[in-house]
Amino acid sequence: MRIGILSTFVGSFGQKGFYNVQEIGLAKELDKLFDEVIIYKTISKSEKEISERVDECYHTTLKLLPTKHLGINGLLNLKQLDRNLDALIYFSDTQIIVPQVYNWCKKNNIKLIPYIGVTESHSGTKIKRFIINNMFKRNIKIYRKSLCLTKTPQVRETLESYGVKACRVAPVGLDLSILKFGYNQVSTLELKEKWGFKASDKIVLFVGRLVQDKEPLRLIEIFEKISFKDSNYKLLIIGKGYLNSEINTLVREKELQNKVKIIEKIPNTEIWEMYRIADAFVNLSKKEIFGMAILEAMFYKCKVVAWNAPGPRYIIENGISGFICETDQEVIDSVLLEKENLLTVAYERVMNEFTWKPTALLINKIVKGL
Repeated sequence: MRIGILSTFVGSFGQKGFYNVQEIGLAKELDKLFDEVIIYKTISKSEKEISERVDECYHTTLKLLPTKHLGINGLLNLKQLDRNLDALIYFSDTQIIVPQVYNWCKKNNIKLIPYIGVTESHSGTKIKRFIINNMFKRNIKIYRKSLCLTKTPQVRETLESYGVKACRVAPVGLDLSILKFGYNQVSTLELKEKWGFKASDKIVLFVGRLVQDKEPLRLIEIFEKISFKDSNYKLLIIGKGYLNSEINTLVREKELQNKVKIIEKIPNTEIWEMYRIADAFVNLSKKEIFGMAILEAMFYKCKVVAWNAPGPRYIIENGISGFICETDQEVIDSVLLEKENLLTVAYERVMNEFTWKPTALLINKIVKGL
């Protein structure tokens, strides 16, 4: 049987080689279950079309398709997809071509399985949010006709409240093939020296886009208070975005230049080093839909401190495998708190609950009618 995976999201997040790309991680598990897997990923019109085999797979091809787009919404010409697929997994969310994809699949007798992690726009522009949220009503009509997979229980509950009856929770997982095993054999002191930190430095880590939704400016405010309580703390930010200039300005205003280090991006081959040298990973997004970086931090036994949002609530058992916070003071206290046994529990939770294998097996059952 032949299965496709479609992602029409156009943006820097998910750039191959720098992030734990969800569609590739899922494909690697589906590769073990299907005769052929094709990943269709839309990219900006200015980029080059690419078709290549996926590493460590026998039956999987990645096709990067340049396309016009409206914001992050790819406007793909569906004629570029293979009409002989048995099923298509669509990372659909609020994408505006969901109705067209549904009609194309129906016309070609292809089973469409929407895979949903977002039910509303998170754009920083009010008019864009209004437009996308209104257009999402078209997607709801499609989801009501489909068997949908959701990334979290909250998304399932939201869709069910809209009258979508066939929903199954299928959590996002880590692609174990790109992770660094045996990381605990590497000296953290040597890694700290490599990245310009002292042995005595305690590091708070942030990994993500520097956009309003991720709350990086509030992170600077919180870090200032952490640093006041313990001057050994340093803040390491991995990411870029439109708030970069404002962040640098705020850092200078608070005279934290010697305590804050910003790196735009790091390849997957090295990102594990950031988690290993960090004493805490912080996620302040109030709308976090899942949190791939949270899973990575837990895998590398880095303490996770996250704001109370759908993704973190699903992943983390508060006080057991990480910390869920509802106030800035709780964030500060959780960062400063030492709780070693929590790190092993976090690692075990990821390995038991958040790899791609269970979701791939569920898709296999749905597609093959098992």
